[in-house]
Amino acid sequence: MPSRSRKNVDMGSGSVSKALWKLAVPSIFSMFFHTLFHLVDTVFVSWLGEYSLAAMSLTFPVMFIIFALINGIAVGTTTTISNRLGAGEPEEAKRFCDASLFLLILVSVLPMPLLFSGLSNAFFDFLGGTGQVLSESYLYSFWMIIGIPPMAFALLADSLFRSQGDTVTPMKAMIIGNGVNALLDPLFIFTFGWGIAGASFATVVGRMLSLIYVMRRLKASDELRPSLKVPEGLFYRWKRILSIGIPVFLSQGSMAIGSASMNKILSRYGAGAIGAWMLGNRVEGLAFLPVFGLNGALVPFVGYNIGKGNFYRVKKALSTAIIGSSAMMLSIGTVIYIWPHPVLALFQPSDAVAAMATASIRASATGYLFAAVDITLWGFFQGSGYPVYGMVSQFARSLAARIPSALVLAAFFGLSGVWWCQPLSTASSALLSIFFLYFVFRRIRDEIREKAKKATHAHEKGKVNPELEALTKAHDDSKLEATESA
Repeated sequence: MPSRSRKNVDMGSGSVSKALWKLAVPSIFSMFFHTLFHLVDTVFVSWLGEYSLAAMSLTFPVMFIIFALINGIAVGTTTTISNRLGAGEPEEAKRFCDASLFLLILVSVLPMPLLFSGLSNAFFDFLGGTGQVLSESYLYSFWMIIGIPPMAFALLADSLFRSQGDTVTPMKAMIIGNGVNALLDPLFIFTFGWGIAGASFATVVGRMLSLIYVMRRLKASDELRPSLKVPEGLFYRWKRILSIGIPVFLSQGSMAIGSASMNKILSRYGAGAIGAWMLGNRVEGLAFLPVFGLNGALVPFVGYNIGKGNFYRVKKALSTAIIGSSAMMLSIGTVIYIWPHPVLALFQPSDAVAAMATASIRASATGYLFAAVDITLWGFFQGSGYPVYGMVSQFARSLAARIPSALVLAAFFGLSGVWWCQPLSTASSALLSIFFLYFVFRRIRDEIREKAKKATHAHEKGKVNPELEALTKAHDDSKLEATESA
């Protein structure tokens, strides 16, 4: 069984709140540097002018869909491995690790056709790109696609560390990669004169260094490590990973489709409106960092304790995360609503773009409390192995509610009305997630009780199964913890 590093948090015993925040704080910093990658690129690219900014906005949905697929696999890997470790099956966890590696190799080659300019130009033309925006989109996307394989393998290593309660190592990898990216951006974009292509090339270099760091960390430890050895039951393990990963991918993919659809709607108001929408999303990404940090902590914590059979710790973790995320987002939303200009000033937008971005940010901030609850529940659904519920809620937010409301608001109030589709869609998604929570709780409880009954039955017959014995003990411990906390 993998040894416990000093960086690994004990997810199966002790204070739930303390363990969750130990996982969450490095995750928040990781999310900060992940968002910093987008922010730094956006700041420097915005200095190139509105055409480059619009090109980045058009490219974003494409890169986001690719990232969503790889991240879905990573989340599926984290959940399955943490669940197996919680159940006391390290060898099974290793087989899922190897299966995930082969799956990511396969997925990494899928977007390579867009490296050809003809296919790339036709694709971005379909998304609304024309003239200089179209050519800039190809220059930016070329190196981003080259950087997909190192990003995929780094995310796999990230999943392996998180599933064992180590969120510090992924944080350090993010700091290295994004620190290098931030330093190289002005050099490649302005000093070397590479323009928007320099921004994406700096990203590739940063991702390669992140990958080198996490691979060295894996090699230096006796923790789970991926290997090019085909595990038994490869397709079964792909099915298990993808049963979680595909709903996560579709959830995040719907965000990209929704973003592309919003670009289409906003394109009637000019490139400035598209750029303002993207700037608003960048600021919102910074605001949501604490919630996404808690989201990232919930996935391995919930998966581990479901595998262990401790329903009390699962419920306690969710309540802790919801209370914490709601309190933080109320504070952050208030500050951003009152003072959006200092952050926007980093991008040096024109007065017209700044005014539109301010309107977008302030409208969105009115729905931050709903967003806090919704994002937290997405993490819970993923960690519990029932991400389909989160997928449906995300579809409601990104497509079913946002796009129709944007069209209606645009028809009646013009551009100033479009921005309000954001809080309306967020509220509808949060209410739907709360409704789904009842069914997920019931399924988790029934799953744990069924395994505990099997363990009790086997024990009465004298057939000892170590995994089921552990589940029985965890089920009893769960009852004791709930009683002591009452």
